[in-house]
Amino acid sequence: MSTGPRTGPDAGSLRLPRSTAVGPGRGRQPRLLIDAPAGSSQIYLHGAHLTSWVPRGGREVVFTSRQAVFDGATAIRGGVPLCLPWFTTGVDGLQRPSHGWGRLRPWVLRSVEQERDGSVRVLLGLEHDGLSLLYVVHVGHELELTLSLRNTGREPREIEAALHTYLAVGDVTAVEVTGLEGATYSDGVEGTRGNTQVGALRISGPTDRVYSSQGPVTVRDPAGGRQILVTGSNAPSTVVWNPWRSGAAAMADMADEEFASMLCVESAAVREHARLLGPGESTTLGTRVEVLALSD
Repeated sequence: MSTGPRTGPDAGSLRLPRSTAVGPGRGRQPRLLIDAPAGSSQIYLHGAHLTSWVPRGGREVVFTSRQAVFDGATAIRGGVPLCLPWFTTGVDGLQRPSHGWGRLRPWVLRSVEQERDGSVRVLLGLEHDGLSLLYVVHVGHELELTLSLRNTGREPREIEAALHTYLAVGDVTAVEVTGLEGATYSDGVEGTRGNTQVGALRISGPTDRVYSSQGPVTVRDPAGGRQILVTGSNAPSTVVWNPWRSGAAAMADMADEEFASMLCVESAAVREHARLLGPGESTTLGTRVEVLALSD
């Protein structure tokens, strides 16, 4: 075991496994590097933002834009942003900043442990605005993310949360998304609600859908030579998003052509599935991401 610094609002030190290290990443922002027998990853303490996951013997599964901004203030484009305690502008449409403050705050690295199976378990925490947050990132042959939120205030709170996972794909125009058939959804592009998914979903333009479904959802990526399975846990919403070329062109932190190499499939609890937490009450949601062969 080696000793590394605890980087965050409180001082101290943290024991780290030999397979991990804390040091400056892009923009010299504090980052946890993981290179374990079961997989590798990068997690920035700004937003508790995972920007890479590679299962051992595999390829990168998470998309992060080459134009993403790493300045400790701006949300990182790609990876797995934590959207909380509201999604977009909230249930009432009045909340700012968009997607909440969870992905913009510095989180505290509380523990890092290597498991016997060669995976690494990371625990991060944040206390802010009457909420106590714990986030477990389990990096191995599969990626498991678990987010817990507790209301430490004196009044009830309506909470939305999303694990906004950007998946790396070979060609989004050839991708087939299954597991959402028959689910109802709202369409942010068309501005409609109460739609029903018929058959597999294929991406042929800007896509912004919130499904009443927690999967499992399979992203079949023939250009990438694999399938990616996303399974929500206590996450009754699934968000599917791609900005297409027009949307990417409007983003300074995403290259125009990068839309073709990513697709967001997010496990969430948003909109009609928002959680009402009384004082002292808590809620948890999670997601599991795994890579399968095309033939599976």
